[in-house]
Amino acid sequence: MPALLFTLVLLSSLCLAAATYHILAAPQGRYQRRLRKRLSQLRGAISYQPEESLLSSAGGLPRLNQWLEQHRALQSWRTRMLQAAIHWQLSTFLSLVLLAAALGLGLGFLRWGLPGAAAGCLLGLVLPFKVLAFRAKHRLKKFEKQLPDALDLLSRGLKAGHAFASGLQLVAEEMPNPIGGEFFKTFKEYNHGMDLNTALLHLCQRVDLRDLRFFTTAVMIQRETGGNLAEILDKIATLIRERFKLRNQIQALTAEGRLSGIILLLLPPATALAMFYLNPDYILLLVNHPMGRMMAITALFFQALGIITIRKIVRIKV
Repeated sequence: MPALLFTLVLLSSLCLAAATYHILAAPQGRYQRRLRKRLSQLRGAISYQPEESLLSSAGGLPRLNQWLEQHRALQSWRTRMLQAAIHWQLSTFLSLVLLAAALGLGLGFLRWGLPGAAAGCLLGLVLPFKVLAFRAKHRLKKFEKQLPDALDLLSRGLKAGHAFASGLQLVAEEMPNPIGGEFFKTFKEYNHGMDLNTALLHLCQRVDLRDLRFFTTAVMIQRETGGNLAEILDKIATLIRERFKLRNQIQALTAEGRLSGIILLLLPPATALAMFYLNPDYILLLVNHPMGRMMAITALFFQALGIITIRKIVRIKV
């Protein structure tokens, strides 16, 4: 046990030191901070300064970062980090995951022994990825709500005689993040010499939304065949707003079913806790007796099946 505890403390210390080095002591980070400070001084006369930047955030271990970037299994999480606006390298994020796993392993072992160590390590491995997925999903929802207004603004700019690139810059300056920062990246990529279609494809890669793919596809087709792009953008914005309205109506109509699912989910554990408080010996038969364990497992199975069924019924894709 002392050897295992020493190993856990050593592993946690190494992970903490690596994370601290990536965040604070990396020389590339110091160079980037100096560069950003210099650029901010040069742009002092410009009132608008977006939060996003085209500078790549290189970590302190470039060879390790390059090796991680080459693995396809990690590309999905790299894309998810871009969608969540977390400008870390994969090595930094994986160091954080290892640190959380080591911390959960040590705390679980000290409190509950080997089963607690296994559960704590699993929780430490899963929790950072769940937080990353939640943040990316929340940011995509916010982007989706801002998209119709951005398309209207871009359409009005085209009707006023501005070029499409100027319309992107107008959206970047007038709209808040996340849509302002993403359009700013697209405008800067195009302004620095990248083809517009490639810049729009990069935008779709950073923001995985079906409505945004409709927008980029319409723009690329219009550039090839011609047509009134402002009218197309107005129709796409109207379509998105109608989808929002239909989705809200469906949410209102399925509210009763969702509430029933929540009640059915919470009722068995609440009843079990109440019975455990009133008569512990009666409820512990579900744990101590073989027939009780079989009944409890069967009840949990049908409980999960009912929750999945209700979830499938009330979740209607629009």
